Amino acid sequence: MKIIGHRGARGEAPENTLGGFQHIINLGLKAVEFDVRLLKDGQLAVLHDATLQRTAGQPDLLLNLNITDLNRFDNRQGWADWTHPEPVPSLQQVLYFIIDFEHIEVEVKAVEDQTAVEDVCLQLIEELDGWANAKAITVTSFDVRILAELKRLRDDLKHTLKTGLLLELHSDTPHHSDMEGSYEAVARDLGCTRIGLSDKLATASAIAAIKQANLQLSIWTVNSIERAKELQSWGVDGLITDHPTRMLHNSIGNR
Repeated sequence: MKIIGHRGARGEAPENTLGGFQHIINLGLKAVEFDVRLLKDGQLAVLHDATLQRTAGQPDLLLNLNITDLNRFDNRQGWADWTHPEPVPSLQQVLYFIIDFEHIEVEVKAVEDQTAVEDVCLQLIEELDGWANAKAITVTSFDVRILAELKRLRDDLKHTLKTGLLLELHSDTPHHSDMEGSYEAVARDLGCTRIGLSDKLATASAIAAIKQANLQLSIWTVNSIERAKELQSWGVDGLITDHPTRMLHNSIGNR
């Protein structure tokens, strides 16, 4: 079972920042999950929320910003002892940091309409498909419109990006609640090779069904040692955690 740093290591460093990614590199970790959002100028930035309020104490909507605006913000909100500023990184900046990683999950946050779906998918392919370590990437999303569009473009543009379906309880993500059939069947229909499952959904039977369908499986967000050991015994491929140091110190999974 591979230990995957959640937004870098959000329990140990400011989330989705270059400092946070450097932190897990220092741990020897070779697997990470982070989020991307589309900017006003069509570029991709690494941030979980739609605004910078929680991470930088500013109400600005990321969708109203250009890539040249990102250095104005400091994502150290709640990290008083973190010594250096942490601007919002672009996707390209993060890729430079993690060029030799073995496993990378890039979560694409839900977008408003089909035009935005098409825009974000084309930008993902432009920035990721030709990247030197593209084979390590799985693009994940709760928004099935994004996954369906990436599947369509796989045929049209011949891109090679792998995709993964994210699932949680009571999701209000567009079209997520309209899915019919088993999770495994939906993932296969969308051309996915992986499922990312909320820990609340991660029962032994659910995991067995996903593995039986020959799909890779990540579970998020797991910070308990005992729970991590249980999931490892059930054959989970990836454990997404806020506290990778805790997992590594307790010999959970591998780097």
